[in-house]
Amino acid sequence: VHWLSCMEVLGLPQTIKTDNGPNYRTKLTIAFCEKWNINLVHGIPYNSTGQAVVERSHRT
Repeated sequence: VHWLSCMEVLGLPQTIKTDNGPNYRTKLTIAFCEKWNINLVHGIPYNSTGQAVVERSHRT
């Protein structure tokens, strides 16, 4: 539901880049991305440099 709310405001993304958290590797998440034709990209495990852009944007 959260992703649908974001898509209403921001539009449909072409790609979503995530870390390797288990919540981003579920069948439900994969099916959602396939349904909306979104490329789901996972970062390289234990590579904080690869996640730097995402982590920086989430900084509070």
